[in-house]
Amino acid sequence: MKVVLTDAHFETLKRDSYVIVHNFLPEVQRMGMVGAIRRLLPPWEELEDKTVTSDSTYFPYPEQCLNQAIVNPEAIRFARQWLGTEHIHYRPGLAMVRYPGFKGFPDSGKPHMDNGNNSLLPPSQSNRHHGQLNFWFYLEDVDEDQAPTHLVKTSDGQDLSRAEKFVAPGGSVAIFTNYNWHSAGDYCREDGQRYVWKFAFGRADHYWEGALHYTSVGRNPHFQEFIGSLTTKERELFRFPPVGHPYYTKQTLEALEEQYPGWNRDQAYKIHREIP
Repeated sequence: MKVVLTDAHFETLKRDSYVIVHNFLPEVQRMGMVGAIRRLLPPWEELEDKTVTSDSTYFPYPEQCLNQAIVNPEAIRFARQWLGTEHIHYRPGLAMVRYPGFKGFPDSGKPHMDNGNNSLLPPSQSNRHHGQLNFWFYLEDVDEDQAPTHLVKTSDGQDLSRAEKFVAPGGSVAIFTNYNWHSAGDYCREDGQRYVWKFAFGRADHYWEGALHYTSVGRNPHFQEFIGSLTTKERELFRFPPVGHPYYTKQTLEALEEQYPGWNRDQAYKIHREIP
């Protein structure tokens, strides 16, 4: 069953700076993503070096189901509503795993907000549009002893002792702003792992925001396959010019089709192929 993000979720996010939604991902999609992330970041029982406590891998992923899951219509709709514009851009995310021995809060973790390494500007207390919206997905069940993310309500400031632990079944998502205080917890079990797959959206006109950019990956084969599979509107999320932009000519569209096979399957671009 499709989970819809409601006005109640929006109001909770506005009040607390985060909202947790259980079982957001459809089960078939979740299971496909579990297999993909386990191939990229091995589960504990397959890990050769048991001294490793954490690992990660970044977009674009060699597993296309992880790339495709970014283009989630409900997440996009909600982010556009939150950011106050139809014109938003993907802010690069990553897939991450925590293993036994990882130390977060209360042993080593400190509360932090993601704005510090994601924007040139300090937080705005009057305009939420200057922040970015994070979507953190648990692909497998996470219990209290598996380094759950601790999320602090706006009213509780930096007090992690009052934080809500993101303990949830696989397929759940925590949506939080760049102004939210949070920290990982300790991984206290002697086995298993805690996976997170995450991304963010920000306003397209806010060029001062974003931890990483991806204009360097145009020749990455995983990125090329992904972009070639998208619709015209979906490509705009990844910093491509909109249909009708003067960049698009017969020559550039042929070059785009070569670089991103599948690009010109869209009728909107086929029309622009007639431009000299």
